[in-house]
Amino acid sequence: MKEQIRRTITRLVTENEKNWSQALNAPYFTAPLVGFASADDPVFEHFKEAVGDWHLTPREAFEAVHGQGSWHGGTVVSWVMPWSQELRDSNRHQVERPSRQVTEAYHLSYFTLMKELRAKLLHFLADDGYRGVAPVDGPGFRMVDTPTGKSSTWSERHIGYAARLGSFGLSRGFISSLGSAVYLSSVVIDIALEPDPQELSDPNEGCLFYYNGSCGACVRRCPGQAISKEGQDKTICASYAYGRESIALSATYGLRGPAGCALCQVKVPCESKNPVAELKEKRRLAAIF
Repeated sequence: MKEQIRRTITRLVTENEKNWSQALNAPYFTAPLVGFASADDPVFEHFKEAVGDWHLTPREAFEAVHGQGSWHGGTVVSWVMPWSQELRDSNRHQVERPSRQVTEAYHLSYFTLMKELRAKLLHFLADDGYRGVAPVDGPGFRMVDTPTGKSSTWSERHIGYAARLGSFGLSRGFISSLGSAVYLSSVVIDIALEPDPQELSDPNEGCLFYYNGSCGACVRRCPGQAISKEGQDKTICASYAYGRESIALSATYGLRGPAGCALCQVKVPCESKNPVAELKEKRRLAAIF
């Protein structure tokens, strides 16, 4: 079943006709990484401390849709959708606002393609008699105002971390084995699948800044000055990426809503790889040869 789910998610991304940019002459997104976590993993309870007590557990997300007492265990499926090389290149030389193609990809991923993908995946599983929920589409999902900025009741980045797909960088972006120029999504299903076996990583395992202090490229890339060596200021970031000027830019592209930003996800060492893993592998090979 895990391989069926992986193939289904991959097909729904790579074969979707919407996943194509005429301007780039390339897809917006390439084949995804898919991870599986036990819904009973203690990390989901830990998120109520690390994120906030408003963050849903898989059980809470499932029962918000299927009713109290409906949960009997299952799996969280998370996937990382990497930007294509062409999409990354379109944002590489931007210094103030995202490229038109990145704005298109942002709208496509969050408002169209991802939502459709989640619905089709759950429909595919329902045909085999399984139930599930996409928490970000469910009644329990909402944005929460906190002293440090906006948060949500289901953080896709944290879910990706729980599924062993990556870790967090200085910018609070998600660093997967295919880099930080990615979008994430997830569903909760009532199938008890074998979770991916690797140990939960250090939360900042893939970030060079936290590893040896040698980086800080995302600080220099941030046009809103929302990132520093102390981390990301969520309020400044949100104001710059989703505020009035951002909405106005998006409107010039014929799109409703903010343009986003994501400059910190390209032209950085973690753009398309885990740089710490690469560095460790080079050192390992050097020690052998």
